[in-house]
Amino acid sequence: MVIKFYSYEFKLFIAGILSFLIIHFSNIFYIVLPKIPILSVIFNQLLDILVNLIVYSIIVSFITYKLFEGNETGKYYIIWFWSLFINYYFFHITLNFPFKLGIFTGSVLALFFAIPPSLVMSVIRYKKGEVKDSLPTHQLWMGTVMFVALILLSIYTGIKITFFLYGAFVGFLLSFLAIGTSRTLINLSLVPMFIIAIEYTGNTIYHVTLLTILLIFGISFLVFWTSMKPAVIINQITGEITPIGVVSSKYFALALPVIVTVIWYFVHLIFVHVTYSEYISPLTLNTFPLIFMPTVIFSTLADYLRGRELNKIVRQYTGQETSGIIGGVGLADGLWLDLVGVMIYYLTIIRFGFLDGSLFYLIFISPIIVILTRFT
Repeated sequence: MVIKFYSYEFKLFIAGILSFLIIHFSNIFYIVLPKIPILSVIFNQLLDILVNLIVYSIIVSFITYKLFEGNETGKYYIIWFWSLFINYYFFHITLNFPFKLGIFTGSVLALFFAIPPSLVMSVIRYKKGEVKDSLPTHQLWMGTVMFVALILLSIYTGIKITFFLYGAFVGFLLSFLAIGTSRTLINLSLVPMFIIAIEYTGNTIYHVTLLTILLIFGISFLVFWTSMKPAVIINQITGEITPIGVVSSKYFALALPVIVTVIWYFVHLIFVHVTYSEYISPLTLNTFPLIFMPTVIFSTLADYLRGRELNKIVRQYTGQETSGIIGGVGLADGLWLDLVGVMIYYLTIIRFGFLDGSLFYLIFISPIIVILTRFT
């Protein structure tokens, strides 16, 4: 048995824990500066927050300076973003942020005030060299935006997703380990992912027809199979081949639930018109959760099968076997984000209904996620 430990990412996680704790207990040693008379009360409060975060960043930076190599400002930004976000929404640590923007207050606080400490951290580590084979920052940011969208949507709709969040947290902790053979490793974050899918699917499978189950499972497999591709880089001069992995469209996770829903709806409509409506169960809020299980099953299966194809390509060019990992560290891989995408869409249709919810998802939620993920 082979065990892979993502040591670099785990060290970043430790830095994240330190930044979270120092903000969490900031009320103990929060620095209040003398008021500058020419500035308004709001500007004085913002200045207090800025100075405190810079001080906190200096402390965390020096503690972790020897812990890990590299200087990745984007990842430090994500660390401070989540530290501010979690403290605000789950522990009500506001840092005396003076603006009230409803449910978006904590997100705005995190978006803008994660910038100074991440820059300070990067400046302190400017002599550190480049880190290779690290999880790309844009991938982590994509995961961040989608999880934030899900949490904010849960708050807005009042629909509790406690089980999902606990499962995701356990999955995040397990994601630093992958086990398997020398050819194929499985990231342990997949275990809670499957448990979440089973929980949300619930008894739905017993309230739809067998043909409906086969339809949704078949659609899911075809969608994942066509969207996932093995990717390699071939040097046209030397002929050297570099395997990238199994990839899909960056925004596939957003399109997935809409694709499956639309196909299900129109197939049922066709069966109704040919007087065989009893064969395909109608798409309702009670039957929609059937989508959760095939999402995780076939995203994982397609990832594995496309990984085998990638191995054949590499072996054809180099004569050597390559290893692959199903799933990834930090819950930022496509398998987890596909599940998060389905969850975001599910909460939307629960709150607004299928038609209005789908329009709201397509017109507002998805474009906002796309725009925010462009900042990497």
